[in-house]
Amino acid sequence: MLRGLLTLVYFLTGVTLGIWCFHSTDFPVPSAIHNVFFYGAIGGVLFLALTFWTMPYFVRGLKKVERKLLSRNITEIFFATIGMLLGLLFTVFITLLTNMLDIPVVREVIPLISAVVLGYLGYQLGLKKTTEILELFNRAPKNLTKKLLDTSAIIDGRVLDVLKSGFLEGEIIIPQFVLDELQLIADSTDHLKRDKGQHGLDILNALQKQSDAVKVKTVKYDKLDVDQQLIELAKEENAAIITTDYNLNRVAQVHKVTVLNVNELTEAVQLNIHQGDTFEILITKSGKEDNQGVGYLTDGTMVVLDSGESFINETVLVEVTSILQTHSGRIIFTKLGEK
Repeated sequence: MLRGLLTLVYFLTGVTLGIWCFHSTDFPVPSAIHNVFFYGAIGGVLFLALTFWTMPYFVRGLKKVERKLLSRNITEIFFATIGMLLGLLFTVFITLLTNMLDIPVVREVIPLISAVVLGYLGYQLGLKKTTEILELFNRAPKNLTKKLLDTSAIIDGRVLDVLKSGFLEGEIIIPQFVLDELQLIADSTDHLKRDKGQHGLDILNALQKQSDAVKVKTVKYDKLDVDQQLIELAKEENAAIITTDYNLNRVAQVHKVTVLNVNELTEAVQLNIHQGDTFEILITKSGKEDNQGVGYLTDGTMVVLDSGESFINETVLVEVTSILQTHSGRIIFTKLGEK
């Protein structure tokens, strides 16, 4: 399609040049061929034959431009176009001023340079300042009905339970670059990473089956890592990011992007346990230190029992000695309780 369109453009350019030659020719030409149709046809064929070798370069260039345009949303393209037109409008004023000067070189060169420079600057400003421009016209409080899922939240899996419970409202978007990262992890040669990636893909399928509001969005930002792409997309879509990644949480807050951290939600609804409390728990495995036993509360909180290795697969009464809070959750340290 594109190659055919370019062929037509090349041919019509040659036809135009041929007709121009017809009107400009002074030397005698046989009357049988001295007509606009002959000159146009010859010009079209000759120009196409002489310049056909340049077509692959134009095709590649246009394809590259097409990919860049498709990676941008319609709002960005609109403001980029407006910016470029404003830049060209300023060029008109500059041209009027230079025409007042009696310097031929200035009158011919300055308008051309200003058109290129101001058109480019207007395009870039409109493209890269879209969010700030929209904020000038929209000072109303943000209604974050859209949520973006990052890779860590999908692999973690708890977001599926949150969705089932009905606490998540609005459109839930999985960006294509997140899906690509998940697929890359699932194809890893490291079996631990591969298991995580495959688990994440299973969670993703379950999310899509659970709700029609879960959608995959095809978008990509060149030369940005996944976290930066998430932040840019959140700004454009006026969306919140659902994650369990502590570093992404902090960076997003710097950019004033709302973050819904699954770990913080878990902490908010977890059992309220304090030092000195007692409760029963099933010890399921050994701890990192010698003679430690480890169990888990119903909300997933790790409980470490001192001298509890001998109680593996048993339910015992424990007493809380201390609680360690980390960015990924909390760990409860206990000792055997007295009945």
